[in-house]
Amino acid sequence: MDIQSVAKLAGVSTATISRVLNDSPHVKRSTYERVKRLIAELNYVPNTSARNLRIGRSKLLGLIVSDVNNPFFPELIDHFERMAREQGIDVIFSHTNYDSDRLAHCLQRMVERNVDGVAVCTSEMNEEALAAAARFSMPLVLMNQAGPRTPYTNIVVDHDAGAREAIDHLYELGHRRIGFISGPEEFESTRDRKKAFLAAMQRRELEVRPEWMAVGDLHLEGGQQAGARLLEGRVRPTAIFSSNDLMAIGVMHIAREKGLEVPHDLSVVGFDNLPVCSMMTPPLSSVDIPRDRIAAEAVQALLRQSEEKNTEKQKLAKLRTRFVARGSTAKPARARRSS
Repeated sequence: MDIQSVAKLAGVSTATISRVLNDSPHVKRSTYERVKRLIAELNYVPNTSARNLRIGRSKLLGLIVSDVNNPFFPELIDHFERMAREQGIDVIFSHTNYDSDRLAHCLQRMVERNVDGVAVCTSEMNEEALAAAARFSMPLVLMNQAGPRTPYTNIVVDHDAGAREAIDHLYELGHRRIGFISGPEEFESTRDRKKAFLAAMQRRELEVRPEWMAVGDLHLEGGQQAGARLLEGRVRPTAIFSSNDLMAIGVMHIAREKGLEVPHDLSVVGFDNLPVCSMMTPPLSSVDIPRDRIAAEAVQALLRQSEEKNTEKQKLAKLRTRFVARGSTAKPARARRSS
């Protein structure tokens, strides 16, 4: 029995049968339950191998990220996998551990598995590896990279808006001495966030002092070390903006070790808005990156390219970030005394 026969017996389209088989939420509940019962009664199992051979598709998408231990990426993977599953597509993923040379190995693995397309969301980039993968005419989508990268589709995230809102928030609270912790300078994504911070500071005509700038490793320990450097000076910043949440949490830890209370002695802001932000004490203010929309746009772009047999770059609008204020920011001590 084939899917057309099942659809005819159920009185629905083959697309509806496919959605039910893939547990898509976009099916009326009563229809879903009726079709599911019929499939069980008929003992119907779709012959995906035959279908994939016929249409020349593997029904597989690849996803490459930097670090599965960084809480930013598991959530992105979950969104990406769910979006793909709704289309009846499985996902295989790999991570580079922030090693640009390993990106080539990950892409080669995807080519060998004959995936229908691959999405790349890494802090590091390897142009030669991308070009090698593109030569196989494999649809390729980049996620959260700074600026366009011809000839690849890039799901661009506008970091400027969130950074601007964060600095405006601190400025309106009364902060004028604002420090910043960036990620490693070789990562384009962290350079983009630093650029957004500097533009926001310039807009408010705030001084950027070298001793209030530090580089971390994107991990909690790196945030502790960078935060310690920013807080050891005779004149320390009253607020610290970190280019990711893990380092911001590290700053909160080192501030506590130094006897400083967040936010009364030091305001702290992160970047990413990880779920853990709302569970911190105090909850961490952060710039929200729309991981669900990044994943949705990436899956849709890969499917379009795969179905149209077109690997050319597509122009996509920037996804806007937004600042989420929580309990880790408050007026600086001097402003509270004067008020």
